[in-house]
Amino acid sequence: MVKYDLHSHTIYSDGEFTVEGNVNRAISLGLDGIAISDHDNIDSWKDIDNKKFDIPVIKALELSTFTNGENVHVLGYYLNDNGDYSELDNFLKEMRENRDKRVYRIIDLLKQLDINVTYENIIKYADGSVGRPHVAKAIIEAYPERNYTIDEIFDNFIGDGKPAYVPSSNLDTKDAIDILHRNHCIAVLAHPLLIDNKKVNYKDLLNYPFDGVECFYPYKDESYQEVLDIANEKNLLVTGGSDFHGPNVRDTMGLEYNRDHYLERFLKRINQNS
Repeated sequence: MVKYDLHSHTIYSDGEFTVEGNVNRAISLGLDGIAISDHDNIDSWKDIDNKKFDIPVIKALELSTFTNGENVHVLGYYLNDNGDYSELDNFLKEMRENRDKRVYRIIDLLKQLDINVTYENIIKYADGSVGRPHVAKAIIEAYPERNYTIDEIFDNFIGDGKPAYVPSSNLDTKDAIDILHRNHCIAVLAHPLLIDNKKVNYKDLLNYPFDGVECFYPYKDESYQEVLDIANEKNLLVTGGSDFHGPNVRDTMGLEYNRDHYLERFLKRINQNS
C-alpha cells in the first residue's frame, strides 16, 4: 500500500523538525510521501526541493480561520508548483503581523491591571495562530496563587468590552477558501471531528466550496467513517494525515495517512494545472 502523510508541521510554525527532518522521519517509518503544512505560513516552501529528497514532498499550509466565532482549520495544497502565490504569501505575513500586534497590545493593557505576562509565555500555548485563549493560559501559569480560571480572565480582563480587550481581525473560512483558490491551491477542511459541533456543524461547513476533507486523522475516539461517507456523497477529495509536530509535542507521524484510490485521486488533482 502506498502511504502519504499529508499533514505535518516543521520549525516554521510549531513543529520541532526542519523540512528535511520531517522527510527523514517519514522515510524511516516507510511512508511514500508527505506534505508540509505549517500553520499560517509558507516559509517552509523554499526548503522543499523534490530533486534532493528520496520521497515526494507536497507544499501545503494550514490556515486558522473562523466561522461563527469557532476556529476552523483549512488545509491548502499547492498545485504542482504551478502559478503565482505571492498574494497568499503577502497576506499570510500581514495576518501574522496583525495577530502579533494585537497580542502585544493586550500585554500592555494587562500591565495596567497588575498582570504581567510575556509574548514568549503566551506563544508557547499557541497551535499556530496566537489568540486570547493562549493569553489566558499564560496568565494562569504566571499567577497560580490567584486561582484564575479561563472564564474569569475573559469575564474580567480580555473578553469583549473588558479593560484589556483588543478587537481581532479574524480570517473568515469562506475568505480563506477563496484566497487559496486564487493562489493555485486546493482547499481541504482539516480534522472536522475536532470542530466544536455545538458552535459549528462540520457538515454545514462542507457546503462551502471545499475541494476535499481530511477524513483519515488520529482521532482519539470518533470514527472517521461518517466523514468518509459524506465526502464520497459530495464527491470531495479525501485526504489523511497525522498532524505530526515532533517527538516532544505530537509524535504521530504515520499513525494516519492517505491511501488507496483516495490518494491516487488526490495526487492526480495535485499534479494537474490549476
